[in-house]
Amino acid sequence: MPLNLSATHPDTRPYQPEVLGPVIEDNRLPGTTFNNGLLRFHNAESGALAQENLHEFFGDRAAELTPFAVDWRGRHFCRVQMDGNDMALRTDSAFAEASPLTSYEDTIAFLLQSPDAPEFLEEDTMNAAFQRFDMFGIEFDRCIGLKIPAFLGGEETLENLDPSDMDVYWSFNAQIYNQVKDLPPGTPISDIKLG
Repeated sequence: MPLNLSATHPDTRPYQPEVLGPVIEDNRLPGTTFNNGLLRFHNAESGALAQENLHEFFGDRAAELTPFAVDWRGRHFCRVQMDGNDMALRTDSAFAEASPLTSYEDTIAFLLQSPDAPEFLEEDTMNAAFQRFDMFGIEFDRCIGLKIPAFLGGEETLENLDPSDMDVYWSFNAQIYNQVKDLPPGTPISDIKLG
């Protein structure tokens, strides 16, 4: 079954409409929440904050990314030009990766219309996390992320999930990642500085 609209944030101003194009505004997506937080489309404020988070994590490479949505795990979906193609990718600060998906418009169509979207977004795991944390949904600016990031050996288990403010989650992961990313594999980590 495709995603269902469950809430709309009071701020429905679009983020970067000149870059994201009419598909976001024409579908009235800015500020919308689907399936109790499984997927949320950025509004002007959350998109700008997501852009800052992406820059803090990925550095100057993030200048090419324009975030348009975020899932329950705090993974931002972004529009990007790759090899001359208009693409979407999903960024994940817990795994320190940006994964190409399909074309930008095809990705939005899949997320909104495909009966496979809930499985792709791991709705069953989200619902198990809701039960664990006695939650019904996720607020627009929050996520349920990994306590120990995968890039430090953390596993994708319910025990390693934790509700968090999305900005804090991304900033925390960015600060750690940027201190360890150039270390050889297997290097013991004895000191992390958080700002």
